[in-house]
Amino acid sequence: MARNLTALIVDPNLDSRLEVVKILEEVGLDSAGESAYGVEATYLAAERRPNIILLALEDPPMRGLSTAESLVQHAPDTPILVYSSSPSPMLMRQAMRAGARDFLEKPLHVRELRTAVHSVLASEEQRQLARWAEQSVAQARGTVITVAGAKGGTGKTTIAANLAVAIRQVTGQEVAIVDGDAQFGDVAVMMTLDVRRSVADLAREETEINRLTIQPYLARHDSGVMALTAASEPDDWRALQANHVVDIAQALAETHEWVVMDTPGTMNEVVAASLNEAAIVLLVSSLDVSSIKDTKTALRILESWAVSPERVRLIVNDITRAAAVTPEDVERATGKEIASLIAHDAQVGLSVQTGIPIVQSNPRSRFAREILALSESIAGLTEERQSGFSLARLPLLGKSF
Repeated sequence: MARNLTALIVDPNLDSRLEVVKILEEVGLDSAGESAYGVEATYLAAERRPNIILLALEDPPMRGLSTAESLVQHAPDTPILVYSSSPSPMLMRQAMRAGARDFLEKPLHVRELRTAVHSVLASEEQRQLARWAEQSVAQARGTVITVAGAKGGTGKTTIAANLAVAIRQVTGQEVAIVDGDAQFGDVAVMMTLDVRRSVADLAREETEINRLTIQPYLARHDSGVMALTAASEPDDWRALQANHVVDIAQALAETHEWVVMDTPGTMNEVVAASLNEAAIVLLVSSLDVSSIKDTKTALRILESWAVSPERVRLIVNDITRAAAVTPEDVERATGKEIASLIAHDAQVGLSVQTGIPIVQSNPRSRFAREILALSESIAGLTEERQSGFSLARLPLLGKSF
């Protein structure tokens, strides 16, 4: 036993304490102090932080048990080893309930005490390592990206699906995508996934959603992205509630570096939960007047939901190339700088119809290049790049939104 290990002796009997001190010397433990029951013992344990506490327990045990409970509360990382001249089964159970790690019968013997101390300290070390590992896993949380929009038809799901694949491509890290539009979600269609178990099934069947229970509901895309898809039955979507979204995001963030949350084209409690879990919010708008009006309203809603503006990136997707609205109009109307302007690309429609994300089927296309640039920006691999559209300050068209 190393000489720098110390033990605090808690024993109301002075003669008994002297005997234990002598045995400690033979075992190889230094004394961190001696005390009777009560406040003094708790104070010494907190101040001197011994490696182990040796506590005497005799009938009647109430005072000793109370001291043991107080020691566990104030020095939870210091194991308690109880010794007694009356080792009845009842007293042993009471000691263990009070927090003791082992129980020895008096008179103490060097070999037995050395073995008990070694076992208790080894067990405590393993407990600490397990706790640190759990804390590390909890702290090592992946990045949640929520893709949201104030209305449908802006290409939000196309962006979410391609972004998930693009992040996987540029980082090589684990990526998951969640179709939070449990009723009308199209992530499975966009990625040609065989839907067997959906996000609604998960919400309905599992009383606790965690990193283990969520695994059977994930489908693997050929890019390596794991997907939690929307309900396949019309009425299943009602099972998904805001609390499920929170649990899903947190569970996936424990096992994936990136979690992309696609949301319905509205602002409801499920979307609010997705936004609250997100480190990055991509708010998607198109270049039409109604979409910009709705996006302006959505930004006010996000502000009322206490979503930090620093987390929100405005993404403008030019889905028609027929709108008379300019990017400058969007920025003026929303008061938000455009983070990414995705140019119109006729090839996106073919990609959607075939169910192959365009970053895979045609990575040189304009849309794919913009999504790849966005993924690199999010992953911190390059400075954020703008689209080929000029964002120079041009004269406004006089529109009001």
